[in-house]
Amino acid sequence: MAALVIANVMCRYLVGISFPWVEEVSRYMMVWAAFLGAGPALRVGGHIAIETLPNALPERAARVLRAALVLVMAATLLTTVWIGAEYTQFGWEQETPVLGWSAGTVYLAIPIGAALALVHLAFVARQWIRSGEWERVEGFDPQAL
Repeated sequence: MAALVIANVMCRYLVGISFPWVEEVSRYMMVWAAFLGAGPALRVGGHIAIETLPNALPERAARVLRAALVLVMAATLLTTVWIGAEYTQFGWEQETPVLGWSAGTVYLAIPIGAALALVHLAFVARQWIRSGEWERVEGFDPQAL
């Protein structure tokens, strides 16, 4: 995505040629990257979270709260899969402006990304409910970002 945009900018200013499809392709790549990256970010605790309340509660109450939060996250992701699939169906017959691709292929990132995030949540839910700790990846600390 970055290479396409940089190459297009260089072509525009050095040669005077700009490719209109680059903006569209890079936008769709960004959408797909965001939805596909949401699951791995969830798995390591990379999303924004306010942990003041769970940290202030006794351990048992904190576990109950974390379990409730997992249920809310799962319900939200399931709803996103459902609505994303409907949106994909709705947009399947529409075409993108420049490339003429099915807009449904872009919207398909929504249900696929949410379903993958749900899978990642399933892998870490038990550990997070018990200890409040996410999966660790050596050399990566999402709280340091």
